[in-house]
Amino acid sequence: MVNSKQPSKQPDRPAYCRSGLDGSGEGDKVIILKLPGVLLSHEDGLALLGSAVPSGEGHGAAAVTEHLHLCHSVDAPETYLYLSATAPYAKLALGSNNELSGLQHAASSLYPGAQAAILEVTQVIDGASATRAAGWHYVVETDVLSGAERDFNAWYVQEHLPGLAAVPGTVRAMRLRNATGSPRYHALYLLENRETFGSEPWLKVRATEWSSRVRPNFINTKRTMFKIQSRLSYGQKP
Repeated sequence: MVNSKQPSKQPDRPAYCRSGLDGSGEGDKVIILKLPGVLLSHEDGLALLGSAVPSGEGHGAAAVTEHLHLCHSVDAPETYLYLSATAPYAKLALGSNNELSGLQHAASSLYPGAQAAILEVTQVIDGASATRAAGWHYVVETDVLSGAERDFNAWYVQEHLPGLAAVPGTVRAMRLRNATGSPRYHALYLLENRETFGSEPWLKVRATEWSSRVRPNFINTKRTMFKIQSRLSYGQKP
């Protein structure tokens, strides 16, 4: 069940890492745009979002900067772009029907293979390094075998997400759900540095008996490490 409690005030962080992910709480909606084969700059991300707004609406792309979270995969050219669905700019892009066809069309016309979706935040935990700036972003996307979903969700809520949030270097840990697409589950970890991932405390959380029981039920799984891009970064197509 979604907790309707308002999220606690977030600690101050450098401007470049403020985003829709920093302020999102349980029950909030987040737009995600996946762009395979391209490393998109922050500026081009704003331009892409602007192209999805109906003409004559006056979008003011600069106003969305603090709601935008853009990151590059470190293993292959790919960009993930997150935007709070409650931002005024996002509401213009979604339109009165609260659907993504305009954004999907705009993205696909420029970047073949682009995928847009709306995710619902289901769990948020500020990490052991919540007052630090996040430079890295690790994502696990997965579906789960039928019949194993209850145990899977209990594991995440009670053990796995709290455990990884408590690892030194974790700034924030979140779970989101795609109600209409696949993979359905989206867990992300904002990390102060890449060394947090794979550290002894991190590996200890992953090595529990409950983890060993749950993980074989993952299907359609994708794990990706991203570098968070500042607003002054520039990307390039390969």
